[in-house]
Amino acid sequence: MSGADNQQETSLYYYTGFCVGELSCSVLKLSNKKSKKEGVYYSPDITITNADLSLLKEINQVISNNLGVITSVKGAYNLSFRGKRKVSVVLQFFDRYPPIVGDLALSKLNTVRLALVKLEGGKEWKRSFSTTSKLEEYRKQLRNIKQNATPLKQYSQNNFDPVSIGYFLSGVWDAEGSVGMKKNGHKQQPFVAVAMKDQTIIHLFHEYFEKGHIHYRKGNVVHWECGAKRDVLHIIAIFTEVYPSKLSRMMDRMQRVRRILNDYTPSPRQKRGEDIV
Repeated sequence: MSGADNQQETSLYYYTGFCVGELSCSVLKLSNKKSKKEGVYYSPDITITNADLSLLKEINQVISNNLGVITSVKGAYNLSFRGKRKVSVVLQFFDRYPPIVGDLALSKLNTVRLALVKLEGGKEWKRSFSTTSKLEEYRKQLRNIKQNATPLKQYSQNNFDPVSIGYFLSGVWDAEGSVGMKKNGHKQQPFVAVAMKDQTIIHLFHEYFEKGHIHYRKGNVVHWECGAKRDVLHIIAIFTEVYPSKLSRMMDRMQRVRRILNDYTPSPRQKRGEDIV
């Protein structure tokens, strides 16, 4: 594989990162309207939610060759992959480009994978009690992961390629990041931040950039933030030029903050060598 092809292949980790930031996994229990006995059936489901319709269409093409269905929800859109065939295709993408880290995301995907195996493996004319119990167990696990941010286990990091990590973090950044200016006393201070419940991803941001601070918030949310001008400009440069954002709203915000910081004229006191942030 040529260097250009390898770079293009590695860039697909962006989509993994974005999906990890917006990922919902379920094993749905649905009414079987075709059954005269009003039975139920189980269906795996993977859903990606975001307000950027064009980006969701791009993700649908990249990870599933347009198998997903996009529907409008309040203030955003759901890209849903429901059913064994569609979920199987999406899982194949994540097998090839797995989350670099992310105990919660990996727990969700692996639980859905186990449920898919159970659903595809049974050739039963009538679903057995054992199969039903196992599927209900997977449903319970997924609810626990979502509600309590409790992973099934701690997963080790297997990919240490800095380029893959850069694209992965760029995707997470578009899904969960924020950038802007905020009040700090009588002046405005720039910031970049990422907040989510998947602690290992937040720690990867901190380790990768070697900048900023990590804070632990209520509800199991972990928060990484940088506020120094030079650090903010460095991170904006990474996510606009090296591993570029695909989210138009995020690109606009980063360009606006960069413009403000580059146009900033220090006071005479700051010109003597004091930092502006």
